[in-house]
Amino acid sequence: MIKRFFQQAYLYHKGRRAAFEAEEFVLMQIGYPLVTLIFYCLIASFSFKTTDLTHWVIGNSFLLCTNACIFGLGNLFVGERYYGRLRSIIASPCSKIGLILAGGVFPTLFAICASVCGLLVGSLVFHVDLTRIDLPLAAVAILCAMISAACFGLFISSFGLMSDSMHLVLNLVSYILMIFTGAEFPVSQLPLAGQVFAQLMPLTKAIAAMNKLFDGNPEGFWLNLLGELATGCAYALLTRLVFAFAERSAQRSGKFDMF
Repeated sequence: MIKRFFQQAYLYHKGRRAAFEAEEFVLMQIGYPLVTLIFYCLIASFSFKTTDLTHWVIGNSFLLCTNACIFGLGNLFVGERYYGRLRSIIASPCSKIGLILAGGVFPTLFAICASVCGLLVGSLVFHVDLTRIDLPLAAVAILCAMISAACFGLFISSFGLMSDSMHLVLNLVSYILMIFTGAEFPVSQLPLAGQVFAQLMPLTKAIAAMNKLFDGNPEGFWLNLLGELATGCAYALLTRLVFAFAERSAQRSGKFDMF
C-alpha cells in the first residue's frame, strides 16, 4: 500500500514535469521564487527604513511554497481533465484520499527545498543570523508549514471541478496568503475579522512559530506547530468532502464538471 502510494506520487510528479529539462525545473522551482524573495525584502527595507529584515526573510521564505503548493497543485484537477484521467479518477472504486494526497508529496518536498534556500539566501544577502536558532526546530517548523500549504493547495485544486477560471482563483489565493499569513506585516495589524481569518490560513502559525524561534522566545512554539498541522488536516478533509460532492454530482448529472 505504501509502495503504491509513492509510485502514484512519482507518476503525478513525472506527468506534470517530464517536459522540463533539469536546469529549467530547478530555475522554475528555486530561481524564480528566490528573485521574488529578494524583491519583497528590498521593498520592506526601503518602506520600513530598516536593515534588520529577519521577519521578512522568514515570511517570504515560507511564501516560496506558493509556486509549488498553490500554482503547482492548484491545477491538479484541471490537468487531470486535460489529460483525460478525470473520468477514471472519479469513476474508479479505489480510495480517493490516497489519490488526492499523493499529488502533494513532491510539491511538499520542493516547497521545503525552496524555503530552505530562501533562508540561506536571506542569511547571505540580508545578513540574517541562522546560528542563533535551533536548526532542528526550524526544520520541523518548515516541514509542518509545507505539509499544511500542500493540503491547502489540494483544497484549492478541488475548485478546478467547479470553475473554469482557475488562473483567477490561484492568483487571488496567492495574494490572500501574502496579506493574511503575517509574511509581509504582523497579523496583529489587521482588523479583528482579518486576524480571525488569518488563523484559518496555512503558514500563519508556522511563521509565528519561526519568528518566536528567532526572537529567542520559544514559548508556544509547539502549540503553533500543532495548530499548523491541524489546519493542514482540516484542508485535506475538506478536499475529500468536496471531491465526494463532485462524485455525487457526476452520478446525478452524468457530467464530470460542475460548471
